[in-house]
Amino acid sequence: MFIFGIIISSIILILGIYFVTLSQNQRHHLVMILALILFFYKLTEYTIFGLTMQLHKIPLEFSTMSYFIFSMTIIFKLKKLQLLAAFMAFISGIGYLISFMILGDDYLFNNGFYLTSMALINHAILYLGSMLIIKDLNYTKQEERRIMVFTMMYVIYVSIMNELITFPQSFIFIRILLGGDLLTTYFSSDRLSSYTYLLYFLSVFILYKAILLIFHGICKLTHHPSEVNL
Repeated sequence: MFIFGIIISSIILILGIYFVTLSQNQRHHLVMILALILFFYKLTEYTIFGLTMQLHKIPLEFSTMSYFIFSMTIIFKLKKLQLLAAFMAFISGIGYLISFMILGDDYLFNNGFYLTSMALINHAILYLGSMLIIKDLNYTKQEERRIMVFTMMYVIYVSIMNELITFPQSFIFIRILLGGDLLTTYFSSDRLSSYTYLLYFLSVFILYKAILLIFHGICKLTHHPSEVNL
């Protein structure tokens, strides 16, 4: 158990809850600052990757897509993408923070202090940013359909990129998730069948919908009719 990871992640999670209580102006100014920091840092990083032809660095992970979609939505005030961006930031941010509590020492060992620290900061910005605007969101069935359509498009995108580009990285979470590598890790190949994979992907879908339901609940709990969207 990574004690430092538990402490730092807990502080960030609690800070996100506190951010919800801030005034509208405070929240809007703070989320804009966070979005600008995230956008220009990631823009610089991926511009360098592009100029040096590091194609295997192309955005693939859900959180990587979240960096750009969330920050651009805030900076350019893309209201139609606001709830989608907030959900992506929420699930990416809180997912990493929870995993950091358990696997923080592994992250440090495999990626080093700098990369681990930057990953923690980036995901913290995503989580905190989502909490800063969650009070402004109006969750509707139309917005939920938009999230599901984007999710399907994202899965197709990952599948295509996986065929076109060779990724030398040993750990890319979305590839492990969609490739069913978790099954082959814990079960021998002779025990796996098409029904096993069907049950696995059904479980992943149910879990994703459950997280979406939790996000909906938080939106409903924090939403105030008098608040105005960004």
